[in-house]
Amino acid sequence: MAQKQISVKLWFEKEEKYKTFIAPRTNTKTLYEALELDEAAAKNTNSIKEVLKSLEDRMKFIVRVFRNQFTLEEFQEGLQSFEVSDEVRRIMGEIMGYEEVKEEEDFLPGVETEAFQQKKE
Repeated sequence: MAQKQISVKLWFEKEEKYKTFIAPRTNTKTLYEALELDEAAAKNTNSIKEVLKSLEDRMKFIVRVFRNQFTLEEFQEGLQSFEVSDEVRRIMGEIMGYEEVKEEEDFLPGVETEAFQQKKE
């Protein structure tokens, strides 16, 4: 069985190409921090400033989980605007065990949002 790894695929504008990054092994300390950030995100929904701060905190955490293989700015610029929420949610979910980590090589398949899927039905 192939080893399951948390990964992200980011676009680098200057090089005009995607790069895929694999997170090193995560541990229980990482899990606890992810759960705390997730809880804070659920509570901080009263203003857009709180939502943005929570999103940035989770993005900074993800950069650390990937051991700074890319910067916060590269993470922010490497995803399209409509991908950010889904990718942060997916990576956090994989760290916390809420989502199954993919074994496939294509780490960013065309994912449809729930709203889009409901529209199709």
